[in-house]
Amino acid sequence: MLGGVKPLIVIDVDGPLNPFAANPKPDNYRPFDLEVGWRRRLRIWLDPDHGDQLRQLAEETGAELAWATTWLHRANTEIGPRLGLPPLKVIEFHDETGWKYPAVARYAYERPLVWFDDDFGLHSARREEFVHKRQHLTTALVHVDPGTGISAQHLSEAREAFGGNP
Repeated sequence: MLGGVKPLIVIDVDGPLNPFAANPKPDNYRPFDLEVGWRRRLRIWLDPDHGDQLRQLAEETGAELAWATTWLHRANTEIGPRLGLPPLKVIEFHDETGWKYPAVARYAYERPLVWFDDDFGLHSARREEFVHKRQHLTTALVHVDPGTGISAQHLSEAREAFGGNP
């Protein structure tokens, strides 16, 4: 824990964990076919090591892991188990204006935050407002290229962010 407050690690699925834009897919990623509707399947790619890496990051930093993804609660039934992650809190933002920022701000409140996502370019004014309101706290928005997925560099960036500030 940092300063007596439990930090937060927020994770998006598509882009960071499922590098949908990668061609070919990075090493160690495995395909999974998920049912998304009647007679419809979606192929996603996941790196089985990400579960251990994220749990280790959370353990080392005393942080809580949470989802902020359009998968919402399906992240706990479709993604987490394939990575060996326990059920995580789901930050719901489906009725929000300003993308995920308002919901993440409410959930994170006054906690240090590292957030892995590929869409920080959306709603730039809301992003700047989010970062500005949290300038007294560790707030690392770790952009993950959807062509690569989360890498050791991204995890290192998270550790560095939590190691430097309250």
